[in-house]
Amino acid sequence: MNITHDMSNDLTEYDPESRQVDGPNPIENRISSSAARVPDIISCTSGITVQGRQLHSFAFTTDAAIIRNTNADAILAVYPFTGEPVITQALLTVAQAPLFVGVGGGTTTGPRVIQLAMMAEMQGAAGVVLNAPAPPSTVYDVARITNTPVIATVLTCDDELDEKIEAGASIINVAAGRRTPDVVQQTRQRHPSIPLLASGGSTDESMAETIVAGANALTWTPPNAQEMQRSMMMRYRGESTGDNMQH
Repeated sequence: MNITHDMSNDLTEYDPESRQVDGPNPIENRISSSAARVPDIISCTSGITVQGRQLHSFAFTTDAAIIRNTNADAILAVYPFTGEPVITQALLTVAQAPLFVGVGGGTTTGPRVIQLAMMAEMQGAAGVVLNAPAPPSTVYDVARITNTPVIATVLTCDDELDEKIEAGASIINVAAGRRTPDVVQQTRQRHPSIPLLASGGSTDESMAETIVAGANALTWTPPNAQEMQRSMMMRYRGESTGDNMQH
C-alpha cells in the first residue's frame, strides 16, 4: 500500500481568472452531464497519491447518478446508516473513480466494523473510512486486518488524533465545520508528513482557506440529483412559458 503527499500546495491566494487551462482540447462524452464537476480551485491542492494515482478531489456522496457523472478524482461514500456490503457493491458498480467507503465508527460499532472493512477490500474499494467516534483501537484493528488505506475522520487536533495516526490511519480527514482550516493548520504543524483530507466548504474562498492551511486534498459535496432535476425543470418551465407567450 503506497500513500504519499506533496507538501507544496499551489496556492497562496486564489484568483478565478488566473486558472487558465493550457494544452490540447479536452475530450468529453457528448451524452454526459457537466453539472457534477468539481470546482477548479481544488486543483490547487498538492494531492494525495494512493497506489500511484494522485487524488485532489473527493466527492462526498452516495448518490449513484452523481457518482457516475462526477469528474472527482475519488468518491467518499459515507452514510448515516448501519453499513451493509450490498450498499458498497451498488456504489462500486457505478463508480468510475476510486471509492472510499464508510465502514462505521459511529452508528456501526464493534466487530461489524472490521467485517465491513474486510468485505469492502474484497469487493474492490480503494479504502475505508472510519467516522469520528471510532476510537484508536478500532483504527488499529481495521489497519491491521486490511491492506487498504484507512481514512480516520477527526473533529479536533488532540491526543486522540495522535493515537489514531499511531494506530495506523493512512489519511486524516478533517471535518470540523467552520473550524476546519484551524484544525487542518494545527494538525499539519503536529504531523508534517500525514496526508490531510478536509472539507472545503461551498465557496472558493472557504476552499482556498483550507488549502492554504495545509490540506492536501478536499472533499466536495456535489448537488444531489433532486436539486439538479429541480433546476432543470425550472429551466424547462421557463422555456415553455416563453414559447407560449410567443404563440
